[in-house]
Formats: sequence, C-alpha cells, structure tokens
Amino acid sequence: MKFYVLEPERGELFGTKWAYADKVDPVVISEKAEDYCPVCGRPVGMLKWLPPYRVKLSSAKPERWGDFVWGAGFTLMVSERFKQIYEREELKGIKRFEPVEIVRVGTRKTGDLPLGLPTYYLIEIVWGGANRDDIASKIVWKREPTCSYCRIDGYKIKFEGIVIEEGSWTGVDIFKARGAPGQILVSERFKEVVEKYGLKNVWLIPAEKYGWEEGRPGLWYVLP
Repeated sequence: MKFYVLEPERGELFGTKWAYADKVDPVVISEKAEDYCPVCGRPVGMLKWLPPYRVKLSSAKPERWGDFVWGAGFTLMVSERFKQIYEREELKGIKRFEPVEIVRVGTRKTGDLPLGLPTYYLIEIVWGGANRDDIASKIVWKREPTCSYCRIDGYKIKFEGIVIEEGSWTGVDIFKARGAPGQILVSERFKEVVEKYGLKNVWLIPAEKYGWEEGRPGLWYVLP
C-alpha cells in the first residue's frame, strides 16, 4: 500500500494561483485539543477552533476557488463538491464537516459577495490512522520522545520520508499518523478519487519522498 502527503498545489500555502483563507473575528479557541494520546494523555493536535467559523478568502476570482482551501490556524477546508464526492465514493477518515461562513473575498467589503461562491467546510481528520516507522523514515532527534506511542514530546530536526509501519494502517483514506502529526496522509484510493474528479489545489507527494529538515527554507522538500 502506498501513501501520499496532502499539500497545496506547488506547495504554496499562501500562493496566488489558489485562494487561501484567513479567520475573521470573533475567533473562539477552545482550551481542548483535537485529540489526546491514549497512553500518555498529551494533546496531539492543535487547539479546537469553535463556532462561529467565519473566514475571508484571499481572492474574489472564481478560477481561484479550489476544492481544498488552506490557511493558518486550522487543518483544512474543503468544498461542497469535495464533500459530495467523499460521501459518494465512501471514503473514510474525516470525523466531521463544519460549514464555514465566508464573509469577505479579496478586497470586497463585507456582504458584497460574488455570485456562485462555493460552500466550504472545516474538516477534522482522524489521528492515529497508522503508525510511522521512525527508523525507516530516518528521523534525527534532538530530543528523544518519552512516549513511544505518540512521540509528541520528541523534538525532530530532520527526517527523510514518512514510512508507515507495516500492518499499522487502520484502513482510513485520510488521516494523521502517530509520529507524524504535522502532515495529512492519504491512501491510494484517495489519490484515485482526486484524479478521477480533477479536484483542485492539491499536490499528492509519495510519503516516502517527503523530507523535512529544521533550518531549511520552507522546511519540507521532495526527496529525489
């Protein structure tokens, strides 16, 4: 089974080809995280963003409204089109779809929204859908983790690939792996669906080719 890391097209989180999203006040953040390690009890995800989910899209041009929308302070937003395809194809791994209210686009004033603006959803993704093989992924630790299950308190300075431990995958199509909380991973089945429907603003990088190094410009890179 092959796995892929989900990134914005061309790796541009705040690029110009596709719109990205910014939170709009009031922004309410919970004291609770999205997930907790069942062994050590530490939080393994970011703190939850609570309703109301209000955002501004960076562009008012329809050709820049992708099926995947990225930004700061949240995992990922997806289009109504993606949600329908996800459900039709019976993919697994998204715990919830929360409707997002778009209150501004580009430089337009609040309420002056263009026709045909798509509906977007904030999604929460399964954590622990597989376990990363730290040795095969060539992780270099500055500080070794104390919990061998989540490894969330460890301090990595480099890794060369995200290799999934054989037999650890639970069968979900989109997930975060134990030992790799910062990346969204997807299955071959997910990749087939993306290609079948031509979903926009997505780059699927073979997980074993996804490298990361502290101090490197952009931090992550694609291995040759």
